[in-house]
Amino acid sequence: MADLEVSTFQKRPCYRYIRESDKLPSRETALATDDPVALLKLFDPTGSWTWFVAGYDPETRLAYGLVSGFENEIGDFDMTELVQIRGQFGLPIERDLYWEPRRLSECV
Repeated sequence: MADLEVSTFQKRPCYRYIRESDKLPSRETALATDDPVALLKLFDPTGSWTWFVAGYDPETRLAYGLVSGFENEIGDFDMTELVQIRGQFGLPIERDLYWEPRRLSECV
């Protein structure tokens, strides 16, 4: 069942979180910027958590940005952990396909 779940979800655009075509800056570049741009928005469709991605390191799979959950926090989050999250009804985190990039300070 787990293999079916993964292959089914990964084929849909909203479950392909980070793509080469996103041209995300490195995590270090985003970290060094005063108010980096959140190029991606990921969210829990059955909860209140949201992740705004401003930078990414594909080797470590660490993203840098804003996490809005119990409180708002800027820092790193592990994409390996994020893709494993399943909310209510077994739904994974989704990518907002209609997100318009904006500064982290404008995201919440």
